[in-house]
Amino acid sequence: MDKIRVNYRPRFLVRALMILAASAVLFLGGCRSINPFPVFGVGATTQEARIARLMEWHSGRVEVYKDFRTVFTARAVYISDETRSLVVDWEARSRLLNPDEKQALLEDTFAGSKDSVQILLGFYTPDYALNNLETKDSPWVLYLERPDGSVRRAACKSVREEEVKIFMQFLNWDLSWSRLYLLCFPGEPEAFSGEGGQIDLVISGPKGVGKIPLRTVPPPP
Repeated sequence: MDKIRVNYRPRFLVRALMILAASAVLFLGGCRSINPFPVFGVGATTQEARIARLMEWHSGRVEVYKDFRTVFTARAVYISDETRSLVVDWEARSRLLNPDEKQALLEDTFAGSKDSVQILLGFYTPDYALNNLETKDSPWVLYLERPDGSVRRAACKSVREEEVKIFMQFLNWDLSWSRLYLLCFPGEPEAFSGEGGQIDLVISGPKGVGKIPLRTVPPPP
């Protein structure tokens, strides 16, 4: 009987330690985040529903074809101040950030927004040699067009999805073949908006031109 106890006691201890370790992992994981992913549709909070509504409202898309072939496809979203505030608040609560951490995130998210229009752009063209908007030799020209015909060129910067994850997690974009860019236009949105609070993002290239209308005014409550 003593031999039987000796054989099974280590197994019992190993199982107990495994259970305790698993419980500790779950507990610590819960401390890091209470809701690491946004919810859409049924079960979404009022805040998540509002963010999703803002993203849809401020988004646009264009597809340009020539001789039945794709020249380029692009989708864009105008980043409003309300969107920034809501996603920062959601991120802070989901990650359990303290006030100082939330303030740092807020300042980082709003950086440059007071003196420029900022737009996230996903861009794809099947011509690999032309699938880059950032290089000096790029044949693509991006600008905002005003109702009076005047234009404002974009300062284009490629970004990784992780760098703008705070916004991308609320966008249902398939970027498998696209490149992601952050476009900045010096000036306030009101300086570009036409009737109804709309700005037109124009993408012009060697094989075609496309225009994406984007709303700058907030959607109805």
